[in-house]
Amino acid sequence: MKNLNNFPAEILLEIITRLPTESIIDSKLVCRSWRDLVSHHPSFYQMYLSYLNQSAKSGKTHFLVKSKHQEHQCFEYNESHDETLNHSLRRFNFTLPFTSEYIIIGSINGLVCLYKADHISLICNPVTRKYVVLPKFERGCGESGDKYIHCWTGFGYLPLTNQYKVVLLYQSKREPSFIEAAVYTLGSGEGWRTVGKLELAFSICYAEPGVFANAALHWKENDEKGRVLVYDLTEEKFGEHLSPPSVPPDGRGVTYFIGELGGVLYYSIYYFNGDILLCDIWLLKEKNDIHDLKRQVEHEPLGWSKACTLPGKEPLAVTKSCGVLCYDYTSLNIYDAAASTSKKLVDFGAAISQIFSHKNTLVSLKELGEGDIRTMESAEIEERDP
Repeated sequence: MKNLNNFPAEILLEIITRLPTESIIDSKLVCRSWRDLVSHHPSFYQMYLSYLNQSAKSGKTHFLVKSKHQEHQCFEYNESHDETLNHSLRRFNFTLPFTSEYIIIGSINGLVCLYKADHISLICNPVTRKYVVLPKFERGCGESGDKYIHCWTGFGYLPLTNQYKVVLLYQSKREPSFIEAAVYTLGSGEGWRTVGKLELAFSICYAEPGVFANAALHWKENDEKGRVLVYDLTEEKFGEHLSPPSVPPDGRGVTYFIGELGGVLYYSIYYFNGDILLCDIWLLKEKNDIHDLKRQVEHEPLGWSKACTLPGKEPLAVTKSCGVLCYDYTSLNIYDAAASTSKKLVDFGAAISQIFSHKNTLVSLKELGEGDIRTMESAEIEERDP
């Protein structure tokens, strides 16, 4: 122990940031200097997240499942163990100041954004059990302010500035033909800022979480056109709408969804081919023409590229061996595109309401600059093999 304490802080950082998240939590109990290193060193979280992202490339994938009874389980898929699913069944029973049902908006670097119907947002870290309730958005001035209709909420992250942002899209009752964006940046101290306004020329799907990918938030139009609304999180402005990919000419009962796959926006198109339900997955491409520097720098969207066709399930992640983890609302499966075969990994039993890619991390709301941080209760079930 004495020898370890004689190591320079930079060496200790290299050692501790490579440990599993649970071991890092335990290391804070060893001595005061280790606790201060983990909790207060300015480089700790960036180094920790960097190694965590590297470990994700080793074949481990985590995801968070929310049941219809608002219970949560964290699963781990470890490809290095004969393609079995190590699900520790670590169930987080959140005790929150929410008395009504809420939805998960997104999970980024271990921070989970929740939203409930009375326009209250919350950010929590299930591992550290810390959370913060964001102030309620109020538009306008006067005795009651300018009333508004909530449309969508999204949660995103900018790694270059280490900023986590919650975006609220709403319609003002004074100007119902427009949609506006309010942005809350964690730790900025600025509260909600109204940034961006767009003429409403699409059909709204109320309460649908935004999909964060390609440094922007995305929402799908709720009609047969299936266009995608884009909000650039860096520039804090609306981008051009994305048109959907082509629909199979022989398909019946077409349904659209969007999501994120490996940091890239995908578009899923469900249709029947005879009596078989299929799902085409299209990925959003970006221009990368070495002869056009301007387009390289601006990353102008090029369009959609078809990735694969799944047997009626939504993709969750791509494994190291290029298998596709996919799900419906009763089970998780792995699909081998080359062999066109699917294997069930987990039977959820009761239907689930939401599923997200997730990382167990130590990202601190306090270190991000948030105040009035509270502690939630949680219950864990010991790890066991499926």
